[in-house]
Amino acid sequence: MSSFAMLQLAFITLAITSIAAYGFFHGRFLKNPITRTSILLAIAHPDDEVMFFGPTLAELSRPEHGNIIHVLCMSSGNHDGLGETRKKELVASCKTFGIREANILVLEREELQDGPTNLWDPSLVGDQMNLYAKKHNIETIVTFDDRGVSGHTNHIALYVGLTYFIQTFKERTPVKTCYVLKSVSLLRKYIAILDLPVTMLKTEALMPLVSQMFGLGGAASLAGGASSSVRSRAMIRPQELLYVSAPAAVYQAKTAMEKHESQMVWFRKIYVVVSRYMSINELRRVM
Repeated sequence: MSSFAMLQLAFITLAITSIAAYGFFHGRFLKNPITRTSILLAIAHPDDEVMFFGPTLAELSRPEHGNIIHVLCMSSGNHDGLGETRKKELVASCKTFGIREANILVLEREELQDGPTNLWDPSLVGDQMNLYAKKHNIETIVTFDDRGVSGHTNHIALYVGLTYFIQTFKERTPVKTCYVLKSVSLLRKYIAILDLPVTMLKTEALMPLVSQMFGLGGAASLAGGASSSVRSRAMIRPQELLYVSAPAAVYQAKTAMEKHESQMVWFRKIYVVVSRYMSINELRRVM
């Protein structure tokens, strides 16, 4: 068999596996455990909310979950002088997910300016998270992990700032849980839904479901035989979450991304098609 034929076979196998994994996920996966709570998505720039967190917003903002979603954007993305335009685009994008303009705050601080070489003070980022959480009684914060998905310095600053927030304010904040969006390798990042089989093999989010399927006691065995109240809290606050968008949610994210007209250059149009972050989000709990 030629190398080209082997590549074709590998691609077809991966595609079939991805379709099967998608069907399994939406047919058997556990229900969304974050409901009826206030959630803060902390981002660095307008368009981060949909370029990276689209599946998370699409799921958490569903009316039946009863969540109140807030967005705290640390900068207006004014690196190219389009800050005012980008703020309006952020509001339009968030409305696609049913997020009210009153629940969106874009900071305009000299110390928090958009730019890959701008190093943001983690204490300032953490302080802003704390102020917003207290004012709006936020119970869950979601932001980037230590690699920032794209490696952008400003994205990574959100994670470092969240770490400062947890270390400094953990005992005096309404926030009960914090999740970060897990980064993946460059190859996995740009194979869209084809990354789902790999994600499902690697994630801890499926452990309770696997335990139930094989009769291992479900959440009880994972909790080490803890009391029912402890098990209940474990189910409410799982260590990892996996959100995989149905076609309607993918279209919703695409529609939201199109609201960022100033940013829709050719490579972002390609990104919308090939990025796994338009259809898959894996979140890791850090508090």
